[in-house]
Amino acid sequence: MKAVVVEHRGEKGALKEIPTPRPGAHEILVRVIAAGVNPIDWKRRDRANEAFPFVLGQDFAGLVSEAGERVTRYHQGERVFGISDFGAYAEYTVAPEDDHEQPVAKIPDSVGDADAAALPTAGLTALACIEALQIGRGSTLLVVGATGGVGGFAVQIARDRGGRVIGVARSSNRSLAESIGVDEFVAYDRENVTEAVKAAHPDGVDAVLDLVDDADAIKSMAQLLRPGGKLVSTIHSVDVDWFAERGIAAQNVAVFETLQMSHAGLRTLLELLERGRLRVVIAGERALSDAVVALDESKSGSVDGKLVITVE
Repeated sequence: MKAVVVEHRGEKGALKEIPTPRPGAHEILVRVIAAGVNPIDWKRRDRANEAFPFVLGQDFAGLVSEAGERVTRYHQGERVFGISDFGAYAEYTVAPEDDHEQPVAKIPDSVGDADAAALPTAGLTALACIEALQIGRGSTLLVVGATGGVGGFAVQIARDRGGRVIGVARSSNRSLAESIGVDEFVAYDRENVTEAVKAAHPDGVDAVLDLVDDADAIKSMAQLLRPGGKLVSTIHSVDVDWFAERGIAAQNVAVFETLQMSHAGLRTLLELLERGRLRVVIAGERALSDAVVALDESKSGSVDGKLVITVE
């Protein structure tokens, strides 16, 4: 089968012929139709401690081609989506029937393959962040990076739970931010974010989801939060003790360590999608042969919404 493989440290990856994997007793073999692009894909490729070779990608949507002898939940021909440690930028992937770190779920007829492939990692991360921040009716949430993959889902989930959302993104993304439910928009390339939010919310906001700022820059969020407010980073920027000294409950969310990384979490996202309370913003679709180019796009930080790899 064809797959995008990284064989040595420092390589970007290349389309190669490799053996089709065989499912174990508790695994399913999936013919991949679409694969989602996430920052974790190029981060995994670029970090020094990765074991080589490996297939790029982790989010997939496709058809069950074969089920292991002890699999009971899925059957040949069913549409499924989820996360696979084997890799998703390939014609086939394997995934366990039931695993906390590699959740899988069936795709309803009303949901397309591209939308399903774009949903798992970013959607579950957004869901975990909104849970950690305890967003509910009347909450005011500031999302830094509101039009990216995780940010776009987080905005919509927060709004669905009754929160008021302030979205930070570049000025050209104002219409996109408003289309997904941002109540207030701050353009980081045209105004000082801290000053703008402080002026509009002098008593502070309830919560901040910062998907962008590093360990130094994220400290500026402290002055925007009310006493007892909450802050979450998905890129491990938070110095928990530093924020605690200022009365802020801050944390670094690693989605693989959360309860939301599960079959139930995927089902929650699907329910929102089917009811029209969540939509997937597809930034573009790329062929499997262009997967490395798609990763470069993702790494540039210029992608709004989700890129999807289509597998013919």
